[in-house]
Amino acid sequence: MGDCKKFIADFPVNSAEFLTAITYATTELYISMHVLDLVDNTAFSIKTNEFIDKFMKCGNSVQESLTNVMVNLACPESVETIKNFTILSTLPERMKNTNVISEIFHGKIHGWSKAIFVRVGEEKPLRRVLFFVENVNAQMTKLEQEKVLLEQNRKQQNMINALMNGYASVVSVDFVTEKVEIFRVNDRIKRALSLMKEPPSFKTLVEKFINTTVREEDRESLRKVIDESYIKEYLPVGGSLSKIFHNELGQYVEMKVVRTGEEMTMFGFTDKNNEITEINDKIYRDSLTQVMNRKYFDDKLASRDSQAVVMADIDFFKDVNDNYGHQCGDAALAAVASILSSSVRNLDRVVRYGGDEFLISFKGISHEVLKNRLEQMRARAEKIKLQDYPDVKLTMSFGGTFGDGIVSDMLSFADKALYVSKKKRNCVTLVPFEEKN
Repeated sequence: MGDCKKFIADFPVNSAEFLTAITYATTELYISMHVLDLVDNTAFSIKTNEFIDKFMKCGNSVQESLTNVMVNLACPESVETIKNFTILSTLPERMKNTNVISEIFHGKIHGWSKAIFVRVGEEKPLRRVLFFVENVNAQMTKLEQEKVLLEQNRKQQNMINALMNGYASVVSVDFVTEKVEIFRVNDRIKRALSLMKEPPSFKTLVEKFINTTVREEDRESLRKVIDESYIKEYLPVGGSLSKIFHNELGQYVEMKVVRTGEEMTMFGFTDKNNEITEINDKIYRDSLTQVMNRKYFDDKLASRDSQAVVMADIDFFKDVNDNYGHQCGDAALAAVASILSSSVRNLDRVVRYGGDEFLISFKGISHEVLKNRLEQMRARAEKIKLQDYPDVKLTMSFGGTFGDGIVSDMLSFADKALYVSKKKRNCVTLVPFEEKN
């Protein structure tokens, strides 16, 4: 294929630089390297082997030789691709605006390989090119690994999206390493937790989250559900549970826990305030008076702490119904409920306990403030005027108890106080709550 000294002597570039480039190139994982002269139709071997030499000598032209080599190097599925790539007649056009073109193929002997043409010199039209074949198994293996990893990440993300659809904040924890991976987090929680680039350990994160974003009365129950031992005991792999709690603003938040593996668990958090408020309104709100109903008392309020519980009813309500009809009675109930609910704070609760009887639970209120508040309610009830029933005069009686206790325990004291008020009508009676030992 030609004499090396003559080739270098005739070559129109600095021979020392060229030799340096060749020396560097041959230290790489090249399977073969040739300099091709498209005008003279010659090929000069720089790096080759017996297998390649055999097929290079079979051709009557550089094109035939090159085609023979590549067809015998490539696996059947890559033959057509590599034959098209090594067509020399189209090479000047393909390299018109570039100095390097390449094509990856799968070889019979070397596995993943890359065929490369590199322009030599600045001659126009294109005359000389370096053609070499490189072993790229290591690179392809890495690419395949990255591809597998990307696919795993995609599947993981799809799983997260499916499990945590609609959850504004999602984190995953490895209980072995306590490493926390944050997939998404809303701005409010991010600010509350002051998250840095590297999140803290899971236990630290939990405590910070609970102490800064969860209302105090819900903290212990939430801490129990998030605990690793609780999850491993009560939640099988693939299982999930949900927990509703109040944030520091008193809004409803739902936490979803999904155990995705023996040691891996995901936690999702989302705002449920509007949704749960709407559901609670349907379940726990009295449709006539728009205050809470007896079911709300039984399910929610009875077991809560309170500083005062009051029972109240409309004086001579049976006479109102009997003399003016039930529509008038309904109007009276709605008017009374409006006065009661507008006279309490957000943390207090008004319940239609039954018929014309109402229960009011107060949080953090003193005896003096309580007495004044009830007297104001009683006075406002006296001034009620029903639009369609101008002759109806309403009054209310109130009986309450004050002190620290559970609403259900305080109820009997308030009921007795109301019984005292009913003997006089249109008055307020208060008694201290004495918790039973």
